[in-house]
Amino acid sequence: MAEDIQEEIKKVAERITGCRFVCIVGYDGIPVAQYVIDANFDVNLYDAEVSSIMLASREVRKSLNLGAERELIWLTENSYFIIHPVGEDFFMYSCLKATGSNPGVARIELNKAKQAIKKIIYPEA
Repeated sequence: MAEDIQEEIKKVAERITGCRFVCIVGYDGIPVAQYVIDANFDVNLYDAEVSSIMLASREVRKSLNLGAERELIWLTENSYFIIHPVGEDFFMYSCLKATGSNPGVARIELNKAKQAIKKIIYPEA
């Protein structure tokens, strides 16, 4: 299972121009799989902090009865994050360079990979 997930995120990361890394993370902040292309920082720290964002987003979504979350996009001065929930327990995200990257391709690739990863993590669903 872990090798299949690792291979999926590697393929995704390598198809996205300007990708720094792609990760699958539990809502508890613990990474399941990571594929790093170009990161000069602690990716595990990012996983934990992005998990905090996703937990807050989940609470807001539930309290406002907004339905299922499909994607969260977060742009900072230095990075572009595209985050997709994968079931109730995990999310996957990509960190891109703020310039010279292709967020459109990242959105498409993450969305396609999310379906494959969901089948690996939740085989009976």
